[in-house]
Amino acid sequence: MDETPAENETTTPPASPWKLASIAVLAVVALGTFATLFATFTQRSSVNVDATLKLAQEEFNEGRWAVVSSLTNSLTASPDWTDEQRQLHAFLDAASAVLQAFDVPELDARRVQLSQVVEQLKHAELIGFPKSYAREGTLLLAHAKYSTGDFTGAAKAFEQGIQNRVDAQRQYLQLFADAQLRSPEYSPAAALATIDKYLTLPTIDSDERADGQLLRARILRERHDWDEALAATTQASTEPGLSAKARLESTKIQLGRAEEMIRERQRISPSKPLSPEARQIIEDALDELVEIARTADERLGLDAMLVAGQAQRLLGEHEKALGLLGAVRQNHVDPAVSLAGAIEELEILADHGTAQECIGTSTYLARDLGDPTGFDPRLISLDEFRRRLRIVVESLRQQERFETAIDVTHELRPIFEQADSLRMEGASYAAWGEALLAQNLRPDATADRAMIERSKELHALAGKAYAKAAELWFTSPQYPDFLWDAIQQYDLAHLYEPCLDLLEPYLKYQQRDQLPRGLILQAKAQLALREFASAMRTCETCIAEFPRDSLAYKARILAAQAARELGDASTAQAFLEANLHDGLLAPDSRAWRDSLLALGELLYSEAVTTHYALTTPKPNQATPPIAEQAPLFRKNQDVFNAAIRRLEEANTRYAGMREARRAVYLAAQAHRYAAHWPKLRAEMADTLDSSRREQNLIHSNHLAAAAQTFRQLRSDLNSVNDDGALTDMEQAMLRNCYLGEADALFGLQKFEDAITSYSATINRFINEPIALEAMVQQSRCFDALDRQSDVQRILKQAQQILDRIPPEYDDLFAQTTRYDRAGWSQYLQWMLNG
Repeated sequence: MDETPAENETTTPPASPWKLASIAVLAVVALGTFATLFATFTQRSSVNVDATLKLAQEEFNEGRWAVVSSLTNSLTASPDWTDEQRQLHAFLDAASAVLQAFDVPELDARRVQLSQVVEQLKHAELIGFPKSYAREGTLLLAHAKYSTGDFTGAAKAFEQGIQNRVDAQRQYLQLFADAQLRSPEYSPAAALATIDKYLTLPTIDSDERADGQLLRARILRERHDWDEALAATTQASTEPGLSAKARLESTKIQLGRAEEMIRERQRISPSKPLSPEARQIIEDALDELVEIARTADERLGLDAMLVAGQAQRLLGEHEKALGLLGAVRQNHVDPAVSLAGAIEELEILADHGTAQECIGTSTYLARDLGDPTGFDPRLISLDEFRRRLRIVVESLRQQERFETAIDVTHELRPIFEQADSLRMEGASYAAWGEALLAQNLRPDATADRAMIERSKELHALAGKAYAKAAELWFTSPQYPDFLWDAIQQYDLAHLYEPCLDLLEPYLKYQQRDQLPRGLILQAKAQLALREFASAMRTCETCIAEFPRDSLAYKARILAAQAARELGDASTAQAFLEANLHDGLLAPDSRAWRDSLLALGELLYSEAVTTHYALTTPKPNQATPPIAEQAPLFRKNQDVFNAAIRRLEEANTRYAGMREARRAVYLAAQAHRYAAHWPKLRAEMADTLDSSRREQNLIHSNHLAAAAQTFRQLRSDLNSVNDDGALTDMEQAMLRNCYLGEADALFGLQKFEDAITSYSATINRFINEPIALEAMVQQSRCFDALDRQSDVQRILKQAQQILDRIPPEYDDLFAQTTRYDRAGWSQYLQWMLNG
């Protein structure tokens, strides 16, 4: 420190044998061998800890920091020490190291050394400063924090240490005010009150007063009190040595005023934010800055160039701004100005430069900064510097320049903590993946499987980066939240095994109120990996332990899915109906909608499965008489009717939503299947005429509803397809709507209408395998109308179309029709021969 407070000085005791021996030893300090000799001496004598600490204390009060370090280093803390011994040793050891760092003449080397030893002083404060050094230790720690860029910590320590000490106020009030100004936890008003208190001190000289006025001008500039700020610079300029600094501060104030005018005008006229008045202010400031740069010393000239670059940026003259800021960045005179210029330059390039320019500047910036422990915080703190770099990367992400954002992040790695750098990288990969997926899912977009796969790859890279960052923060309270970021990305990438691996520690360490979301993703991953029993247990845990959490509804939906996969349809139905009958869940909620859709699909699936079990002949078994199967058919008819009610309810409630399309499609199919049993019932010999008429009517109504529903959905899907694209599932639904409508008309024996509908299918899918199905069905219509020539004609056309279907459609034969290419060739020939 510059001076040792009088109240901390220790009264020198009378000379003692120990003191005389110590003085003799101290004579070798000039030779740089004191520490070694003293350590040897203490090892060969019965010198106790108190005596050594007492000598170190005396040397500390005399300002011989290196001697103090040698003495404290000769002692090894022991559990036998008293609290007072431990506190004094920790303070003297740390304080002497910090004060030696302050004595380093070269500024950069001083900051590096301070950053290496300031933690020792923080530890000493944690243990407790000795009472006789409490205030001095607090002020020394404040000064060290200030010099290393910890302005919030410095302001708090200054506030505690200065209090009513006049000598400390003169020495530290300016630093305190500056720390308050640059700390996010203090307001400019607090800094203004502090500097005003400093300026009222009667002990400060004219130079100190002028320096205080300059700081006051800076504070007022931050408060946008432009006129008062200019008045403060006028008072500071009366000191000849500060006139150039006052002029520079005055231009900064004028530029601040112009920037405020630009912001206000931008709200009114976004296209023309620069008013003539603001332009004139900036141009006048530029003229002044040129003069300052020409006449001032080199350091102040560089500061003027930095401000000139900022002025050109306000004018929108980005090339001129880049030229000035680039020159500032490359200077080797003032690192603080260089860093300030570099961040301004990179911010402009992020909005107006090429990818290569952004990456190149990032490379130079990281190289020039080197080790962040030597960061010069005089113009911008390290925290603020990093914050603005994060904004640069975020700006690139918002512009969807994701690759550049990632490359810039890689170049800036030396500036950030490794975990922070990894999280920035992960955020860019995640945003890139989301953008690709959103682009693919736009209503006017073309479904692109390759783009979807690329999106998954990017989410996987994001998950990997987030997971590495979480590892580095294992001991942090934020560890579970960082894990969650990785888990979400792996989920989006459909990488469920690493997802489950990370969920295990997440569920172990996360707070209880955040566990439901983890359990939901765990169940989802288990379902994807076909671990259905485990998924069921996970869902049951979520429902039982968090019954009133909103995610309990999602847990029931997943539990229903697991039960269905385990073959327990009744349990699956119970889970879904529990959601629908809960009483607290609104029908317009996502969970209620998903439950309704899932219940309709479950009932449909169960009914169709039973239908095929009843209608498909079993090998080597005689088909039971219809009368014996009638109870099973009747029971399944009730399931079909329940499915239709739920699916049509979903369409009514959520008409127009993409999720409702599948419900509409399944309702149409359910109507078509539900027409089967009434027809069989009407044909049974024991059916009464009145019942037969009723069953025929039910049969016709189901088919008519199927035809109408298929027709409406076909129209809706075609309109969507005209505007953009359909998913693979929707394309399949569209094909089946064409055929389903025609098949329903065929079942109604409306053969002419069916022929027209099959023709629409053929024309829509003329060179696709599905056209063959439509042509065969069309031939059956002609056969029913006894138009044999048309039967032969349409079958021959089918053979020609088969030959024209390109080879790349070969996989579609098995996916969309009953035969492969060869099978269709044989089948069509057999029909022609028949």
